[in-house]
Amino acid sequence: MRRPYIPFFAFLALLLVTIPFSFDLAISAVPGWHTRVFPPYFIWILIVVVVLLFITIGYWMLSKRAGKINWILFAIHFVLTIPSVIYLRFPSMMLDVQRTDQEELNKALAFRMSLIPVFWTLFIIGQIIFLIYYTRKIKTASITS
Repeated sequence: MRRPYIPFFAFLALLLVTIPFSFDLAISAVPGWHTRVFPPYFIWILIVVVVLLFITIGYWMLSKRAGKINWILFAIHFVLTIPSVIYLRFPSMMLDVQRTDQEELNKALAFRMSLIPVFWTLFIIGQIIFLIYYTRKIKTASITS
């Protein structure tokens, strides 16, 4: 395996981890009603899956066209993407629901809710970094060929 394919396989693994195998749809139990209510985070999962699909395709195209990949930018992009993927895949990871004190549980929930915008900001920054890197790399590859 050549080294330029490592980013492709890394983001392919993130994409496969992010794809929800059960879509957690709330379905009405009333006979004759076929109501499906999508949970609020379903939109975010869909956005992340689509973005990771485009990123995976982008790294595949970079490995075919550009040859060398900037490993520092890849590492930064990967590290900035991981928190949102972990949050989407394991939403209750940092929440201890075994607590008996309601006050402590409320504080833990508030802390967890305050981390959500940070995760999304990191995800967006990582994608912007990749977009800038991708456009520069494609421009230089098209100029040299």
